[in-house]
Amino acid sequence: MEKKEKANQTLVTLSDKRLLDVNEFCIYASVGRNTALELMKTTGALFRIGRRTLVDRVKFDRWCDEHSEA
Repeated sequence: MEKKEKANQTLVTLSDKRLLDVNEFCIYASVGRNTALELMKTTGALFRIGRRTLVDRVKFDRWCDEHSEA
């Protein structure tokens, strides 16, 4: 029964999610936890819901676009 329930779950990729937790953001940005926390603060993408610390992926992507050398 558990296998059927797991099979019916929809998989969501990191690029489909608007808000990422710290561990997901580390994977998304390819950085360590301390660097991720600093990036979250300096980019203005830090988002809190209660005790949860999340990152707004859209704001982070926009910040990266603005600060990339073209």
